[in-house]
Amino acid sequence: ENLRNRSRSQYRNDPYAKSGINKLVSNIVGTGIKPRSTAEEKAFQRTVQQWFKAWAPESDPEGLLSFYGQQMQAVNAWLQGGEAFIRQRPRRLSDGLTVPLQLQIMEAEMCPLHWNGYWGANVIRHGIEYDVIGRRAAYWFYKAHPGDAAWMSVDSQQLTRVPADEVIHLFDPVRPGQIRGVPHM
Repeated sequence: ENLRNRSRSQYRNDPYAKSGINKLVSNIVGTGIKPRSTAEEKAFQRTVQQWFKAWAPESDPEGLLSFYGQQMQAVNAWLQGGEAFIRQRPRRLSDGLTVPLQLQIMEAEMCPLHWNGYWGANVIRHGIEYDVIGRRAAYWFYKAHPGDAAWMSVDSQQLTRVPADEVIHLFDPVRPGQIRGVPHM
C-alpha cells in the first residue's frame, strides 16, 4: 500500500513521473487491441466486426470511455498501482447493448490487501481466494472505491465475491508465488 500511495503521489505531483507513465501507456497500448474474426465465412466475419465496432463505445459501465480508452485506463492503473482488475459484467438483453457485456476497470485498492481468511475449504490471501489445489477461485472487491468520501458511510466489510473466470488480473508476476502487483515507479 505504501509503494502504491507513493507511486500515485509521484504521478499527481511530479510532471516527469506523469510524463513517463503517460508515454509508457502510449507505447504499450499503441492503437489498442483490435480483434479480427478468423472465421472462414466472410459474411460472419463482417457481422462480428460490425458488432464489435458498435459494442466498443458501450463497453464501459460508466459510459465514459470506449473500449480503447479503457485499455489506456487499465494500463495506466497497472503502471501506477502495480496492478489493475478488469471485471466482465454480463448484462441483460433488455439493457439494449449491442453485446450484453461490459468491462469494469478497477484499481488495486478495490481488492483489499488485508482480506485474509477462509471461504469454506478455500483460503483467501490478500483479497484473492484460492481453491484446495491452489488455483484462483475468486476475487473479493469492495462495492465502492475505498478512497471515495461517500463510501465512508458504507460498512467496510461489504465485499463482493467475484468468480475468477470473470476477472482479468493485470499485473507482472516477477517473483515465483507473487500474487499481487508492485508499482512500476
